[in-house]
Amino acid sequence: MIAWDPRFFRKSTLYWPIRDMAARFEETLAWPPVEAVDEALSEAAGVHFRLQPPRPRRRGRSRAPVDLSSLYDARIHVEGWVPTRAASWHDFLNALVWATFPASKRALHARQHRALSARLGDAPRALPDRRTREQDGLALLDEGSLLLLAVEERAPVIAAALEARDVSAVQNEISEGSAVALVFGHALYESLLPDERPSIWAMVALLPCPGPLPTEGDACIRLADARLAERITTPGTFSQPETFRSLPLDERVLCGASVL
Repeated sequence: MIAWDPRFFRKSTLYWPIRDMAARFEETLAWPPVEAVDEALSEAAGVHFRLQPPRPRRRGRSRAPVDLSSLYDARIHVEGWVPTRAASWHDFLNALVWATFPASKRALHARQHRALSARLGDAPRALPDRRTREQDGLALLDEGSLLLLAVEERAPVIAAALEARDVSAVQNEISEGSAVALVFGHALYESLLPDERPSIWAMVALLPCPGPLPTEGDACIRLADARLAERITTPGTFSQPETFRSLPLDERVLCGASVL
C-alpha cells in the first residue's frame, strides 16, 4: 500500500483538475479520517462522505431479500452519502473527483442506481452475477475515463484520430488549443501514484462544445462537468463499451499549457 503523501498531486500535471481540492489536505500529516474528508469536500461535492459500513453476512441457506437501500448507488442517489473506506487512496481520490465534477458524478450514480433497480425488481433474493453492457460502460466511465473537451468544428477530426489510434494527431489538437484533456476516472488518478507507473490507456469521452475553449482551468472543469452530466443523462450513451476509444495516460500527450 502506498503511504499517505499530502503533496501527491504535485507528482504529475495530470492531477490538475483535482489539484485545488487536493491542496485542502496539503498540511495533513497523516491519513485524514473520513469525517475530515467530509468536512473539507461535502459542500463542493453536494454529497456527504461517511465511513463504509461492514457488509452484513448472509448466514446458512437464508435467502432473505436483498436490502436495496444498502447498495452503494442507493446510498448515494437516495440517501445522499458516499460509502468511503478509511486510509484508501481509491476512495479518497473518488471524493476529490466528486468535489471537482459534482454534476457528472451525481448523474452517473443516479443512472447506475436506476439500471440496477430495474433489473432487481421489488424483492430480489440475490444480486445479478454480472453487469449489463450499460453498467459496464458506466463503471468504466467512473473509474477509467478521460474527458476530452473539443471545439465543435474540430471534434470530427479528433474522433477520426481516436478511431485510427493516431495519438500524435490528438496531441496536436490539444497543443493547438482545440481540445483540453481532463482525467475523470479516480482509478486513473490512483495509477499515477507509484514512482514507477505502468503504461495505461484511458477511455476517452469526447465532449464537443462551441469554441473557443476556456483558457482558465476552473472554467474548463465547469464546462466539462456540465457537458458530461448532460451526456450521462441522455439515454443510451456509454452503453456500448466496445465502441470506446482510448489515449495513453501520458503528460506529453495530454497536457496543454493553457490550463496548467
